[in-house]
Amino acid sequence: MAGTVVNKENKGAFVTELVDKAHVAGYFLVKEKVFGTGKNGKSFLSFQLADRTGSVDARVWDNAEALQLIVQMGDVVQVRGLIQVFQSRLQLVVHKMERVAEPEVEPGLLVTASRQTAEAMEQELLAIVNQLANGPIRTLLLQTLADPQVRQRLLTHPAAKTIHHAYRSGLLEHILSIAKLMQAIHAHYSAGGAAVDLSYLIFGAVFHDLGKIWELEGEGPYQYSYRGRLVGHMAIALEMIDAKVANIPDMDARTLDKLKHIILSHHGKLEYGSPKEPMFLEAALVAMVDEFDSKVAALTQFISAEKAGGAEWSRLHPQLNRYFLLR
Repeated sequence: MAGTVVNKENKGAFVTELVDKAHVAGYFLVKEKVFGTGKNGKSFLSFQLADRTGSVDARVWDNAEALQLIVQMGDVVQVRGLIQVFQSRLQLVVHKMERVAEPEVEPGLLVTASRQTAEAMEQELLAIVNQLANGPIRTLLLQTLADPQVRQRLLTHPAAKTIHHAYRSGLLEHILSIAKLMQAIHAHYSAGGAAVDLSYLIFGAVFHDLGKIWELEGEGPYQYSYRGRLVGHMAIALEMIDAKVANIPDMDARTLDKLKHIILSHHGKLEYGSPKEPMFLEAALVAMVDEFDSKVAALTQFISAEKAGGAEWSRLHPQLNRYFLLR
């Protein structure tokens, strides 16, 4: 199937359009692949097949051993099969699967992406940054966001390999969500007399995960890069700051140390991977709001996927160890 063109006309049904007992014929991206053996001793392949709207569980029971050697994560595959409900969740039983060699895929068709356009989110974020009162911090953020290498990656990168905002433009969506939450937090607590500096909060929103544009790589099944594994996104973000502040003469050393502390402490606790724990109000808020936004996004995605099966309760959530009411 070399040279296959995948476009809107031949893509087939999108994941969000799949319903119980539907016959499926179309193209998907392989996000995950697991080879296993059933209770009857028969081999099978379990897949996560994705397109721009989401992903679906898929099982291959026939010729699993042969297909295991042919289809790999990141491949585009043409699939025929039947949708069924298994353990209250939609599952695609694959009757035929073929790897598409060197496909010509219409951009954004098979890669799960944010529902908002990257350009619209970028403009909304820039409007927030332009209003900041602290000149050096505002300059640092504007110069960073205008950097062609940063901008190109930020418009498309996920916020994580899995768990939360793990899709195209997910990092920008996560950054913008935190920035808007920070605006609300600043307005609320400032009205009550608290001294909360919005410039530090917005800096944390933008920079806390910005190093992930070089920590993660790929298009679809995202993987850690060489630098990502050896250095990590926090250290990469510190390097980005140092490169920019050389051109911002009015950035004082005390402010710079506070900015770096926000990055180094944004995981909140040492056992969560932070070299430092938050030691001033804005750093603590960045850590708390980052965790809040990440967990809300992950839980929303889990509940949305579970609702597709039509059950009243979800399956056991693997991390939270509880069931969730779906309707």
